[in-house]
Amino acid sequence: MMLKKAFLPLICILIFYSCKKEVEIVNLHYDYFPIKTGTWVAYNVDSIAHNDFTLTVDTFNFQVKEIIESQFLDNEGRPTQRIERYYRNNADSSWTLRNVWVANRTERDAEKVEDNIRYIKLIFPVVKNAKWNGNSANTLDEVRYEYKNIHSAYTLNSMNFDSCLVVQHENELSLFSDKFSEEVYANHIGNIYRKYVNLAKLSDGSIKSGYDYSYKAFSWGN
Repeated sequence: MMLKKAFLPLICILIFYSCKKEVEIVNLHYDYFPIKTGTWVAYNVDSIAHNDFTLTVDTFNFQVKEIIESQFLDNEGRPTQRIERYYRNNADSSWTLRNVWVANRTERDAEKVEDNIRYIKLIFPVVKNAKWNGNSANTLDEVRYEYKNIHSAYTLNSMNFDSCLVVQHENELSLFSDKFSEEVYANHIGNIYRKYVNLAKLSDGSIKSGYDYSYKAFSWGN
């Protein structure tokens, strides 16, 4: 009996640390990709397009609002989010529905279908320097995504976010082309920033053609 009493505290300690370890493993940080109906983010969008046929540079500024409008099951029986995307020219204009995207958050990744192309936006668990093919669910060429920063503070237009993921897609700069793309996700909010650059350059370094655009969140809610 005395021997059993002596081992009781040790057993309790082992159970405590076992449970603690299990809790840490379960927290895969899904909240960087919210799926709750009603969740929304509004962005200021800045776009520059270089046209080598017309030799013109077109600049566009407008706003986009993405809202998770409803949930449904896809053809694989997975919970799927219907994302309605609204456009307006500026804050004085009315929102107009432009198109619809969908998203899936599974145990292992976060997927988003943009203009009928499915991308693997995030993978779980979130681990720094983890890499994956963002195009593994479509027929496009492989693009290696990578967590450059995780659970880090981030500042966007004087707004401070306590915990964010920085996902880099491409970072190829050369004499004749620039390719860069990156997305930032804030905990419990979702995607707050994305930047896409794909430019062809002449031998003197001037831009021949391509685009440079960014989405910057200015408001969100659920």
